[in-house]
Amino acid sequence: MAENEVLDVGNPRHFRRWRKALANNLSHSEVAECLSEDYSMVLRKKLRGEPLYLVLKACGSDRKALQEVVVNFKERALAKLVEQAHAITGSNDPLVVARKMAELQIDSLVGQATRYAFKHDHNADGVRHAALERAALARLEACKPEIISPLIASLRGDPIPRLRKAHKVRPSAESLLATSLRPLAT
Repeated sequence: MAENEVLDVGNPRHFRRWRKALANNLSHSEVAECLSEDYSMVLRKKLRGEPLYLVLKACGSDRKALQEVVVNFKERALAKLVEQAHAITGSNDPLVVARKMAELQIDSLVGQATRYAFKHDHNADGVRHAALERAALARLEACKPEIISPLIASLRGDPIPRLRKAHKVRPSAESLLATSLRPLAT
């Protein structure tokens, strides 16, 4: 499995809004906003599968047991990321491991997004790509708490809540009827 598979921005099923914003040459902040929103949705979807606490619990045991858990884990790249974060921090605390995982994922995502933009965005120059990279890094760093919270929940074994979109306020039947029956000014 590829190391960057967890955050593959070229995947046609993921990061659609970001790729569309990049292709439409929107502003740096709008492209970065789409990237962070798409990333949050992809991460939550992946975390709803299996809880990461199984991997974190195995990090405290012997190496063979940890490898077995990682191999049998559906999202192997996330499992390897837990293993890597645990090795760096040396902690079994979900908060500490989640923070390190978020840092590693943000760095990886910004790098992948930059490589994808250089490869597929033929209308832009190096200055635009550098500005996109800075905007993406700043936006992802700003929403780091939103990234860490589902990671902590998964590392604790808690369910991952779905993001709810804001519901559009629909006009009532009375207001529609009043609007449609209003006499025209002559």
